[in-house]
Amino acid sequence: MLLNRARANAVMDRHGLDGLVAAFKENIYYLSDYWGSMFLMSRNYTLMALLPRDESKPAALIMPGTGVYHLEHVPTWMPSVATYITRIRPGQPVPPRDFEVTTEEIEDGGDRVVTADSVKGQPLTPYPIREGAEMAARDAQLLARYAMHDANPQVSATRALQAAIQAAGLEAGRLGFDDPRVLGWLQQVGLQRLSGVDALNIFKEIRMVKSPAEIELLRRAAKMSETALDRVIEALEPGLPLEDINAIHAHAMIAQGGQSEWIIANIRGLATGVVERDELIKLDSVGSYKQYRGDVGRSAICGRPTRVMIARNEAVTRALHIAYENIRPGRTFKEIVDLTLKAVHDEGFPGFVIAGPHSVGLEHTDHPVSVGPEMPGHHPLVFEENMVFTLDMPYHEFGWGTSHVEDMMLVTASGCEALSSMDTRLRVRPG
Repeated sequence: MLLNRARANAVMDRHGLDGLVAAFKENIYYLSDYWGSMFLMSRNYTLMALLPRDESKPAALIMPGTGVYHLEHVPTWMPSVATYITRIRPGQPVPPRDFEVTTEEIEDGGDRVVTADSVKGQPLTPYPIREGAEMAARDAQLLARYAMHDANPQVSATRALQAAIQAAGLEAGRLGFDDPRVLGWLQQVGLQRLSGVDALNIFKEIRMVKSPAEIELLRRAAKMSETALDRVIEALEPGLPLEDINAIHAHAMIAQGGQSEWIIANIRGLATGVVERDELIKLDSVGSYKQYRGDVGRSAICGRPTRVMIARNEAVTRALHIAYENIRPGRTFKEIVDLTLKAVHDEGFPGFVIAGPHSVGLEHTDHPVSVGPEMPGHHPLVFEENMVFTLDMPYHEFGWGTSHVEDMMLVTASGCEALSSMDTRLRVRPG
């Protein structure tokens, strides 16, 4: 299970919440373990997830009834799967109405209007069953899955979520929503006593401290992202278009069973043009494995580095080691930033101005961030045990060049542990 339940409970208690509702794909996945095709198609609000604070109340994954087949190979731990049907096949008979129509929803593609009374009693599967045919094992398996979730499907995702909230006894509760619009929709369909708060950063506050399953995924993502970065460095040569580096990175991630999110490759601050002889190249590799990010950065050069290039790279490396030696649960991000900058400056690199940690997980920046009217620094951040982070050290100086160093680290009870190699030496390729 990806969810760090103890952390989630503590954060919900801190914010006075009776539960959480996820509408964003990262949070649905985090709460439920389910990742499905609707996320890939950007069909927002077709899936949601409910996590009650009271562990005796049923957590629920909300999904289209036609999509429950996917649970056969991407299961959820949640005990309830709240389904809905919004598509009726042309010619399919409509059962007798046994309650009042309250809403209508129209789907694209020429399907008829779907109403609350036309859904009652419809099977989840929209596909015909051949009469008298012998069912193959796969047919029986799939029909059993549909039957498992066939009780009382709703007419929309919002109404399925409403039913899940009522089943958990939370219709008058106070919930956290990563998208506050969902609260308004629920109130419109009958949950007027329900209240809630904007939980965009509450979800990130929870996710900032990883579960054991997440740490293993991040450990693998870190190694994969570094391997992909090494493949890029091996391919560097003068004249190589910088845009071609994206394909090299993507192929290297795919070969390992992951996915390239992006690679930043630039010279003197620009990602256009080609690899140039004797020019520093900044490389920042972000790949993912099962949606968890790996983030590793290095500096490289095709040709001969100057003594200043080597000295500055070594200065940053030593400063990073000082920072890692001082990180403990309870230390603030600001304390470590100040310490790192001082160490770089003391090493003879007085112009270095950027040093910043960020949590890594389902997102590249997996911690609360200032949004809307909030001022920068609104969420003071502290290192916590089982947080995965990087100390991001990009540098650009007009008239000199661009460099970068970054490794993934895990905060432990007494310090931190590297998830990537920490091989931060300047990589020199033939010029």
